[in-house]
Amino acid sequence: MTTATSQDEHLDSWHLDWIAYAGGTDVGPRARVHLSRAEESVEAEGTGTGLIDAACHAVSQACGVDGRVMGFRAYAIGPGSEAVGEVELDVQVGSRRVTVRASSTDVVEACARAFLSAVIGTH
Repeated sequence: MTTATSQDEHLDSWHLDWIAYAGGTDVGPRARVHLSRAEESVEAEGTGTGLIDAACHAVSQACGVDGRVMGFRAYAIGPGSEAVGEVELDVQVGSRRVTVRASSTDVVEACARAFLSAVIGTH
């Protein structure tokens, strides 16, 4: 669902409102994202080889920019199972390659946020 907006909106105003994902050994990984900017919002789904791939494909579908994750690193910030996960992605968008970071207690969400940052930062 997309609501109307002016034609001069830029990609850099997109915000990840939420992400939902599922997958397992019996069901392929899939993700759904909701992005918004100004008076516009969009939801999109993606599938992939894993949950992170599916989340990145969903972001690409939502904002209309193709990107490819070329490198992935994850770090725990803090001790224990409640640690915040920081991810670092190398993303190829067209002829540009960028490195982006994001953090969350949910590593898949962090990847979606980092990937969105990469695709909007290259346009």
